[in-house]
Amino acid sequence: MFSTRNVGTAFIGIFFLFVVGCGGGNSPTAPPDGWQTSDLHWWEEGADTSAVFTNLDSLSGMGVGTAEVQLAANGDVTPEQFQAAIKRSLLPLYRNNPMVVDSLFGEYAAPQLEEVDLSGDVLQSNGELKSDLLNKNQKVAYEAITEYFREPQRNQSPDNIVWPDSLRSEEYSGVVKLQAHLAPEGEGEEAVARANAVEVLSGPHPTLNRIALKAATQATWQPAYVLEDGSWSPTESWVQFNIPFQTR
Repeated sequence: MFSTRNVGTAFIGIFFLFVVGCGGGNSPTAPPDGWQTSDLHWWEEGADTSAVFTNLDSLSGMGVGTAEVQLAANGDVTPEQFQAAIKRSLLPLYRNNPMVVDSLFGEYAAPQLEEVDLSGDVLQSNGELKSDLLNKNQKVAYEAITEYFREPQRNQSPDNIVWPDSLRSEEYSGVVKLQAHLAPEGEGEEAVARANAVEVLSGPHPTLNRIALKAATQATWQPAYVLEDGSWSPTESWVQFNIPFQTR
């Protein structure tokens, strides 16, 4: 099973230094016309591969946070450590658009978190924030950010994904985990987002990986939105999702 990610700052992507293939029509394992490939990465011609393929495994990988530091169970928690812990708890939200979400965190969530009383016993024995404190303020930060940012939502998936009978066994049964960069088309509430770059994060078999990649290029999404000057504007985003290949 493939599961390798490059660690780097946000938007420092993967540069492809090998031969790429072009679109292959109606084959369930070939990219659409106008797409290029390099094994586990497919992208639409013209997409900036240095930007659309980015590490979303951690905040430090996205370039919006430092490497995780364990809080000392017998020490005080500084406001900076507290905010860093809350940011880490919002990793799924950050994956949608690291730079936009982090900017909104700093502008709208951080001022509310500065008011939290960190005196007393706020840590568990393992050095993590106590659950009630973490969950309460995670919600505060999430709501502060999503007042100005809407996450992308899948609104149409490809129907009738099929795969070879030779791979319909327990040996190959599994889930393909994908990451896609979504580019909005249109304006306002009528906009639609489609993937212009897709990569396999992990998968059970090369053929199933390619079938999942092809299916992802055919899905449509409600784009991410940012509130600007009183209006919701569609913006680029990233999503991670699974396509299962399970035997019954």
